[in-house]
Amino acid sequence: MVGLSAQQVLQKRMDTTANNLANMTTAGFKVEHVVTRDLTEKPASAAEKPTEVSFADAWMLQRDFSTGPIESTGNVLDFAIEGDGFFAIQTPGGEAFTRDGRFSLNDKGEVVTRTGAVVLGEGGPIQINATGGPLSAAKDGSISQDGQIVGKLRVSSFQTPAALEKVGDNLWRATDEQPTPATNVRVVSGFVEGSNVNAVKELTDMIEISRAYTSVAKMIQQSDELRGTSIDKLARVR
Repeated sequence: MVGLSAQQVLQKRMDTTANNLANMTTAGFKVEHVVTRDLTEKPASAAEKPTEVSFADAWMLQRDFSTGPIESTGNVLDFAIEGDGFFAIQTPGGEAFTRDGRFSLNDKGEVVTRTGAVVLGEGGPIQINATGGPLSAAKDGSISQDGQIVGKLRVSSFQTPAALEKVGDNLWRATDEQPTPATNVRVVSGFVEGSNVNAVKELTDMIEISRAYTSVAKMIQQSDELRGTSIDKLARVR
């Protein structure tokens, strides 16, 4: 049981590490790591189980919300947030939030994410004339066309961003905390925030996890062989 629990934890760590590496180039992606805890199985009775058994358990995923590298794209509808904040997105399941600022226009002239979800401004969806003049953006998130402000990106913050729930497509959903307007942030146009994955660290972790998994598997195999040998010897004695 102890060996199996260790393998399950190592498998979860390996899956999480592999996912981090797969999202090295995903804008706004936040690296994740498995947090473990020690569980102790107390004996039912002193005669039946004289000793306690401790084993590891994959308790939760811990996410690092530190800012990734800010990368230039030259696209006026690409945005990066300098500071703690999230873009607000409208989804069929309600409002969601993201650090991925790779935006574009849909056929209605609305600012949308790469998956087509509508990006919310302070007054709702931001509508842009697809046949109008050039766009420009200010550091407060305001988007202008032909010298007129057509909308302002809504940037929200959370006191405890670690409590956000991951919902796919690089989006997060608030659970117990309501978002508040972000302060002390700048929205820069023509840039996106890269992933904060440290490739060298993740590759090193993957090697260590693989070695640990092999070691545990060998231990389980040796234990099974010892058990089989013991049973065989007992059978011969009888």
